[in-house]
Amino acid sequence: MSKCSLYQKVSVGLFSFFCLGACVPSPLRIHQTPVSYQFPTSKPLPPHISISVVDKGTHLLFTGIESEGKTFSFFWDTGSELSFYESTSPEEEKEFQLNGLKFTLKNKKGILPESFPGLLGLDFFQGTCIFWFGEELKRFTKDSPFCDHPDAYLSTDLKILNTKKKGDYYYVQFEYPEGYRSFAMVDTGSSLTMIPPGFNDPILGEKKVFFPGNRILPAKLQETSSELFLIAKSGIREEYKQVQFLSGISLENFLLPGDKDKEEVWSIGLNVLRTRPLFWDFSRNRIGIVRTKN
Repeated sequence: MSKCSLYQKVSVGLFSFFCLGACVPSPLRIHQTPVSYQFPTSKPLPPHISISVVDKGTHLLFTGIESEGKTFSFFWDTGSELSFYESTSPEEEKEFQLNGLKFTLKNKKGILPESFPGLLGLDFFQGTCIFWFGEELKRFTKDSPFCDHPDAYLSTDLKILNTKKKGDYYYVQFEYPEGYRSFAMVDTGSSLTMIPPGFNDPILGEKKVFFPGNRILPAKLQETSSELFLIAKSGIREEYKQVQFLSGISLENFLLPGDKDKEEVWSIGLNVLRTRPLFWDFSRNRIGIVRTKN
């Protein structure tokens, strides 16, 4: 596991764990400020569970998770299809609760760094929809009117993105560079976005990328020279300026450079996701953002 200050996770699966750690010289503008959002006060929200989110810059933590009188903070990772915790005890699973919600996680050893006692992935949200804005995430059951008609609570500023699901993972359509459209996995476990480079994108440096087997590959840290767009189903393009991203690598295969140009090998990380309030309906395969001025 990398000991560098920037922890960049790519994907976590049942039988594999891929981790990127980039040693980045300071200063580095990695922590984008989330846009503040206030719910309309005239319409009460349906029953839900509120989850406190701590933004550590390179990753997000869900706090207030309890078990056997102890309190934990778990890593939030939509790049993982499975949730689990890690303990040296011989027990195979443990029950946790979060604001009255009880759930059981399996114990998987030798996967997470010591700073993360547990991880909550996509399975934690099955049968729900969520709305994440800054330091709070609201979790609704799939039959909630909030999931069915989120625009009734979030106004017409909510734009549902052009989204598709591949296996257990969710992808949104993006455009970068200009004229090139593809799909990228929505990955809250990744601090930086991975997209194809455009023209005249400034290179901020070459970073060492670590992954299992103590193998190291170089990756360029770049910044977009023009706008990156996420594409809504309505055709509206939501723009993101000066996005820092990693290039020369992709989700599927780090060793074959030709594979990086295939569709659906890119990822949209926290440096993009945290800047817009995010709606995610896991039952209807919908992802939306609340449009804001950038």
